Amino acid sequence: MLASDLNIFISTGSKTAEYKKALAKEIEAQSLNYNIVEDISRSNEVNAIIYADDSDIADFSIFPDDTVIFSIFAGVEKTLLNKTIRQPLVRLIDAEMTECMAEWCVAHVFRYHLDLDKFIKPEKKEWITCNKERLLANQVHIGILGLGTLGAATANKFKKLDFKVAGWSANEKRISGVNSLVGQDGLRKILSTSDYLILLLPLTERTKTIINSASLKFVKNGAVVINAGRGGLIEDNDLLKALDVGKISGCTLDVFNEEPLPQEHPFWLHEKVTVTPHISAPTRLKSSIKSILANISRIKEGLQPIGLVEKERSY
Repeated sequence: MLASDLNIFISTGSKTAEYKKALAKEIEAQSLNYNIVEDISRSNEVNAIIYADDSDIADFSIFPDDTVIFSIFAGVEKTLLNKTIRQPLVRLIDAEMTECMAEWCVAHVFRYHLDLDKFIKPEKKEWITCNKERLLANQVHIGILGLGTLGAATANKFKKLDFKVAGWSANEKRISGVNSLVGQDGLRKILSTSDYLILLLPLTERTKTIINSASLKFVKNGAVVINAGRGGLIEDNDLLKALDVGKISGCTLDVFNEEPLPQEHPFWLHEKVTVTPHISAPTRLKSSIKSILANISRIKEGLQPIGLVEKERSY
């Protein structure tokens, strides 16, 4: 249980100053009896830490074991590499970030679905007409790998647009109108039936390079891959080979094994690849602060925080 007179330390790297300002403003707006700790020498008094991976904190042993660490990111695999963390770790689950992700995924599916790139940025200034009838949404299969908070919201967004939606996850989910698949058989089914395969999985030992030469054999011919989850979900060379032979007709990638993506990486120049610089669902300052404070209230009420990380599962 967190103390009523709460001490919060902020270490969010280059964003520390703006997080301090936003937190102070929200504490005042909500009339909360919370303090922002400025001096790291008072680490033994800290009850909560708002944290980002580019923080200059390396040793968490200076903080009490019951201090709660609130990441400002949805993914915490980099944070978990720090073996000094004994404290509870909470990943960010924020309604505005979730909506951003769903909108980004829908936007890029529609780019392909409506063939927008071909007409908006043609190679030649020609009046090109298309006589082929395009499929309607209710004739198109969307497959989402990962049906957590982000995946479920994305599935619901596509369902509202009348797409046929399926999702694959570690455990069966109950989402109205969405076919929930599990296990290896479920993975093969979603790979083989999806026109658009959207990756929104966390990066764990189980999901690392889940898109590889073996799994790509099951993917529906001509499918489009969209990765907004983690770069490590894909074996880059295997995806490039699948693109080169036409197994995959195109892909949009927002996350990569190495970021920033090196200039010499073939993804930049491949005609079937769209690269975006990890912008699908950036952390939103004000809403993330509100989400963290709401989680602190849950803990003070004796409830489990939303997004509490199970460290053995990496999410």
